[in-house]
Amino acid sequence: MREHAHSKRAGPIGRRVDELELMERVRADDVSALDTLLALYWRPLTVYALEIVGSMDAAEDVVQDVFVRVWSRRSAWRPRGSVRSFLYRITRNRALNERRARRLRELWAARERAQNAVAPATPLRLVETREVGERVRRAIAALPARQREIVTLARFHGLSHAQIAEVLGISPNTVANHIRAAFAALRDALRPLLDADPPAD
Repeated sequence: MREHAHSKRAGPIGRRVDELELMERVRADDVSALDTLLALYWRPLTVYALEIVGSMDAAEDVVQDVFVRVWSRRSAWRPRGSVRSFLYRITRNRALNERRARRLRELWAARERAQNAVAPATPLRLVETREVGERVRRAIAALPARQREIVTLARFHGLSHAQIAEVLGISPNTVANHIRAAFAALRDALRPLLDADPPAD
């Protein structure tokens, strides 16, 4: 039998937690239900936000803001889709807003510095190229932005095609097409590594 969209997940104390029930309790002003959602999702949402904003402090601020918004707007929440994709969608939107704001701040600061500063000489930077993990990271980073985001949600956050579609506002079929294209590109990028002869003893 298929699970409902609000699938039960292992909670912080090892039992199964019905996430839709938790959100209904949040809506009914139950602070302990919000604490349980925080325990379940603080870490994965922070990791996801970090991938967008590039700073742990900023990522934690984003996720804190997400849960503040969930609580402050709890009376307006209506059950639709999965709670998991609902939280990821809010996190994505807040993180993208934060990234845009950070870029504007950085641009302004760079203009200020450029007024009376001469660009210093930059030392050559050595790049590690032999580690498999680094090669994979680079290959993923080289994907088009939408493919990279979908692969990250699927492989590192465990979201289903339907949940990714809900987070990004696209169809599950479009998600599947992006994943196929992304993994074809990754195979091509990593082929030299996969085809390399093993080192001699």
